[in-house]
Amino acid sequence: MNYLGINCSVSKGFGRVIIVILNGEGEVMRHIFKSPSVFSFKKNSAEILNWHRDNIISLINQFNIEGIVVKKSERTSFFSKPKNSDIFKLYLEGVILSLAGSIGKQNKHYYKNDIQAILATPNVFDLDIETICENFELTNSFDEIPNGEVEPTKEALLAVLSLKTILNK
Repeated sequence: MNYLGINCSVSKGFGRVIIVILNGEGEVMRHIFKSPSVFSFKKNSAEILNWHRDNIISLINQFNIEGIVVKKSERTSFFSKPKNSDIFKLYLEGVILSLAGSIGKQNKHYYKNDIQAILATPNVFDLDIETICENFELTNSFDEIPNGEVEPTKEALLAVLSLKTILNK
């Protein structure tokens, strides 16, 4: 079975979706999509969300994905007016989970604590990607990851590992 993990973030004003696919052979692959500026999100929100959704649908079909997981943003409350980057992440996470449910795919969303508990490894977020792949017997097929994309990639990787763990119990 193939699974898809998603991390939504904002980098340098652009909406960024990092996707990690875990296939049935234990190989992990990475895809990244960067959308137009989140500063225009309020004016073009449907366009931006649809663009990301269409890219993800393409990957779901291409890789015959059975389950989708979103690494949820840790921020759960806003003490002031939410920023466009917060709105982008929350909306896109919701759109992806809704999409997964509407097309009949298993879907979950996990926070950091959920992932640590499912993987039974309290410090798993402190490990580097190579060590995670070794510990969970995965074949790392990631190309060189730019420094600013390492942490969100690791979060998507750990989320997809958690989904596989839960669905294979």
